[in-house]
Amino acid sequence: MKNANEIVIGKPVKISHVLIGAAAIVILSLFVTGFGYLPWWVFLIVLILGIFITLPTCFNSYWRINKEKVKITSYSNNDSIKLMQLLGLHKKDEQVVKLSNIENAKIAYKKNIRISPVDFNTDYLNLYLKTKDGNSCTLPLRNIDYQKLDTIIQFLKENQIELIDKQEIVQLLRENKNLFTHFHNKKWTAV
Repeated sequence: MKNANEIVIGKPVKISHVLIGAAAIVILSLFVTGFGYLPWWVFLIVLILGIFITLPTCFNSYWRINKEKVKITSYSNNDSIKLMQLLGLHKKDEQVVKLSNIENAKIAYKKNIRISPVDFNTDYLNLYLKTKDGNSCTLPLRNIDYQKLDTIIQFLKENQIELIDKQEIVQLLRENKNLFTHFHNKKWTAV
């Protein structure tokens, strides 16, 4: 955590990471096509698939919160537009919500129903914000630690925002309990 006055959930995209990822895809494409053994058009197809399908999935939306506002940075679901956003060729979606405009916040844990034994997707831990003008937004907390969550709660309390925690997630994290184990009751196998 660089700045105690701001918490970032997710990883902001840096152009250097995008370029390193693109270079890795070029090298992998060369390897798959035998470093020129196969025709150049096969290399081109593998390269295009790697850059337009694989690279955009490596980067996700993120958000940051400080004492005054929440800034949400999100990327398009369309892979080609997302790639242009990652390269800075297309504007990414940024939404700013002032904490003074938030009526309440709710923390909720939702189990991911696994229908396959190879489903490794995580469960959902989200912060739901409801604004005074009736809008709402969902912010993923992912695998947040208690210190970061406590700082976010302090930011909300300083702005007199009611925090709804019916599942007592804050207390569980304060006690350093595993949320997955707590909510699944050791029944985490496929349905």
